[in-house]
Order: sequence, then C-alpha cells, then structure tokens
Amino acid sequence: MALLLPLTGCSYIFSEKRTVYEYEPSYGVDSDEFRRSLDAFGTDLVPENRAVLLQNGDAIFGSMIEAFEQARASINLEAYIFDDGDLGTRVARILADRARHGVAVRVLVDGWGSSLGSLADEMTAAGARVEVYKPLRIYSLYKVGNRTHRRIFTVDGRIGFCGGVGIDDRWKGDARNPAEWRETMIRVEGPVVSQLQHIFFEDWVHTTGEVLHGSAQFPESRPAGDVLAQAISSSRTDQSSMAKLQYYMAIQAARRRIWIENAYFVPDRQIREGLLHAVARGVDVRVLVPGKHIDSPNVRNASRFHYNELLDGGVQIFEYLPTMMHNKVMVVDGIWTSIGSINFVNRSMKRNGEASVSVYDRRFADSVEKMIEVDLSRSEQFTKEKWHRRGLIARFGELFFWLFSENY
Repeated sequence: MALLLPLTGCSYIFSEKRTVYEYEPSYGVDSDEFRRSLDAFGTDLVPENRAVLLQNGDAIFGSMIEAFEQARASINLEAYIFDDGDLGTRVARILADRARHGVAVRVLVDGWGSSLGSLADEMTAAGARVEVYKPLRIYSLYKVGNRTHRRIFTVDGRIGFCGGVGIDDRWKGDARNPAEWRETMIRVEGPVVSQLQHIFFEDWVHTTGEVLHGSAQFPESRPAGDVLAQAISSSRTDQSSMAKLQYYMAIQAARRRIWIENAYFVPDRQIREGLLHAVARGVDVRVLVPGKHIDSPNVRNASRFHYNELLDGGVQIFEYLPTMMHNKVMVVDGIWTSIGSINFVNRSMKRNGEASVSVYDRRFADSVEKMIEVDLSRSEQFTKEKWHRRGLIARFGELFFWLFSENY
C-alpha cells in the first residue's frame, strides 16, 4: 500500500490549489459560530429566501418549465449536459418561444458534456444567445478536463434552480425504473438568486465577454421567505477548493448526523478521516451511493477500494437499488443542507466549475432527511460481510480503478 499512495497523492504535491485544510472547531453546525464561519466562502448566508426540494424529473422539469414559461425579462441556463433528445427538444423550444416574446435568453452548455445538434440553431434563430463553454479544439485538447459541471437555471433574476440534473432523457420520469434516474434539485427565490446569477455571470463573461447588468438580470431584491441560504461556487482557478471546503467544514463541525447522498463517492484521505473522526465522537454517518445501475462502474470500483476502512470505522454505506442515483446532497445535524453539482471525486474538488446552494434551516433539513430515509428504504446496506465475500476479480478491479481515481 505504501508504494501506491504516491500515485494517487501526487496531485497534492504538484497542484497549485490548496485542498488540505486545518479546521478543528470546538463548536457544532447548529451554533452561531459555524453559521458566521460560512462567510469564508465569499458569499453571505442571506436571509428571507424560499427553498423548495424537488425530486426526480417530473417534479424538477415541471417546476422549471413552468418558471421558464412565465419568464418576462431573462432566462439564464448553464448546463453540463443538454442533449437533443425528447426532453432537450421540449426545453429548447420553450426557450425559443420565450426569446421570440422578447425575453433575454442565454444558454451556456459545456463543450464536452452537451450535444445540442440542431437545437442550437433553432434557439439562436428565435433570438436566444447560445454559447459553448470551452468547445473542443485540437489546439486545446490538453485542457479537455477543464469543464463547467454547473447546473444553474435562473428566471427574471428572482427564481433559481441548482442541483445535479441534466437536460437529457435519462432525467425523465420519477425514478420508477432503471431508465429514469434518481435526482434532486433545489428551487430558490429571494436574495440568494442574485448569488446564483453571479456564478452564472462568471462563466458567461469568460466565454463571451458580455457583462450582464440591469434590472432584467439583477432586480431589486425582495423577501420571499424565512430561510437562510447561500450559493457557493467552485472553479478550477480558485486557490482553494471551495467544493471540498464546504463539505469538510460541515463534517468537522458535525455533532449528531452526517447524511450524504452522492453519485460518485471517492473521497480523499482527509475527507475519509473526517468521517471516521465524526463517528468516533458519536456522529451518525450514513453514505448513500448508486448500486448496480451506476453509469460509471469504474467510479464504483474505485469507491469500494476504501470501504473496508470506512466500515471498520463505523460509517454506514448504502447502495441505491432501483436506478442510477445521481444526487449530490448532504445534510448535517438537522440544520445545514447542501444541494448542488459537487461529487466526492477529484474532478469536482479540483478541476470543474461547480455550484451548490446551502440552506441553514431546520424545516428544510427535516424534509431532506425524510427524503433520504425513503431512499434508504430502497437501498441495500453494504456490510463488512459483503466486503469479505468479494471475489478476486472484484478486488483487483477496485485496486486498478482506484489507481486512476485522480482522473474521475
């Protein structure tokens, strides 16, 4: 094992981004000290928001399309995956219709993850502006790993959506079978939407040079509810990994519960140790990951390489059975919740542009915990007995794919 560690740990040596942190709080997540510490992310935890939990395609796209159809000033859409299937065609034609009615529609898709086909021309002809973030070019292939993985959708500067959804037929339905992915998004209204707008602005101005401004993009903020919320961005050029830091701070400050649902779970050594130390101080740590329907078996194998360590330390691991579980959700101590695009993998922590919304509210956290309880009821716990029953081929696969986990 000692000979293998440098292979996966070398990025810490050569990367300019700080990804290892010192944070040993004497307070818990439910304290004012933790709440004030969240300002370290560069955005304030702002009050007077409304937050709605959305589960699976029917609910997510039902809410999103309704918001698009009612747009009067602007629609901003940033997506890693936007493909020209049935769902993508439906969304694109709604955006085109709003553009024809005078709404300023801006669509930013990733050059690797998306395939708009003729939909780009259709939206552009209607008056929408469609741009590709870092399109693939021969002269820039060495930068192919620098992607926007963000999923940000805003309407009139007043309604925002964030999470892990892609505009693709895999996200249709209600996770009823393996053809319908399990997904979670958050819909927000209130001052936090302006923070999401600024995250979109970051990639839009990088791609186009256009400076977004005025009341169509940044209207006067209005109270929408009583929820504290914060939008957090992470990008390849950050000097520290905001993606990792928000997870790590919550793990270190947890005193009662850490419940995680994450599609691609290959945490680095510091996160693993943080989870183990949390269990040691009496925290209920549960991690829900995809089961056999995962779309990336190599990530599943790499994840399992460290199951022995986590299981021995008391971390409870569950695998979701009905379909691919694509959630990126974390709730801690019944008060702090994160929903966004961030996976527990190297690419999310160091390379991709990511976005999430954190909510500091007990009622919202309770709704998320109830959601996770339902998901756990549809999952199988990965036990130490199951770990020991693995065959030689499985063990070799875990080692092999873990060796390349820096690329995931």
